[in-house]
Amino acid sequence: MYSEEKNNENASPNSSIEENAPKVIGFYKRQAWAVKVFDKIDQDHIVEDGEHVVLASSVIQSSNDLFFPAFIRINTKENGKVAGAYLIIEEDDSFQLLPLERALEELQMNDLVPFKYRTLEKIEGDEYQTNWPEFS
Repeated sequence: MYSEEKNNENASPNSSIEENAPKVIGFYKRQAWAVKVFDKIDQDHIVEDGEHVVLASSVIQSSNDLFFPAFIRINTKENGKVAGAYLIIEEDDSFQLLPLERALEELQMNDLVPFKYRTLEKIEGDEYQTNWPEFS
């Protein structure tokens, strides 16, 4: 027990925060690795998420050219306007969603924005993804 106390005394205040921080899936140098994450998630690539809103499996390309698997809420009534974005975190052998706003605020992931994205499947009526299947 003494060694645990000693280690805690030497630990910086940020180390306990870092240890408890959610493990964001991503930071890949190739988008193929981000796409591969969806093979482990048992869900359709496009899911209804309310009236005129779909939740789409997507890949985000950050401002520093790293790739993240994500779910993006897209409003189909507003021609594909993004209504929300969620990064994927790993927690106790399962995946959870972390709102993009929280990741920017709590994890200081400022290199993530501005970002480009692409959904894994084409969404009918989405005018924002003009270059699909490329990033928009």
